[in-house]
Amino acid sequence: MAAIFELDAIRELPLYAQAFLASRMARRALFLLPKTFPENDRAALIGICDALDAFCRDGGASMKKMRPIYDRVGGLRGGAAGEAAEALYWAVDATASAEAANDFPVDQTCIRDVQNAFAAASRADGLSPLQVRTLLAGDFDQLRFACGEAGIGFYDALGGHVMGRMAPVQPPDDR
Repeated sequence: MAAIFELDAIRELPLYAQAFLASRMARRALFLLPKTFPENDRAALIGICDALDAFCRDGGASMKKMRPIYDRVGGLRGGAAGEAAEALYWAVDATASAEAANDFPVDQTCIRDVQNAFAAASRADGLSPLQVRTLLAGDFDQLRFACGEAGIGFYDALGGHVMGRMAPVQPPDDR
């Protein structure tokens, strides 16, 4: 069966892979913010996506590191960044939950955060639910294969091998 119909299987991916999917979807939503959105703010938000990706790669997202990120994204929720900031907030929370799952049974929290990120991205300007689902299907297939090849367990960080196999998320051509 094609991956676009298997998105419920996302919950079977390692937790950091799920958080990474949320970060990638938030990044896409941020790239689609209107041209009037301040470029410095956009760059700062994309920088947060970069930090989340690094946390997913390395497996470290302590609250000491996450607190300033939460504060920055939390300040933008409900503002000009709209649902893109909301998707990023949930990606931040999913990454923190993936880290916390090493100590506490919060797997379902990570999964819920990832689903909230996808829902927010599907409401963001420039993205539709079908576009989000299609983009996720591609990312899901790449991650499922790369995690399987690298032997990544449910609680493991993704490492450079998995991250190196992922196609980059680029801004749209018409931006």
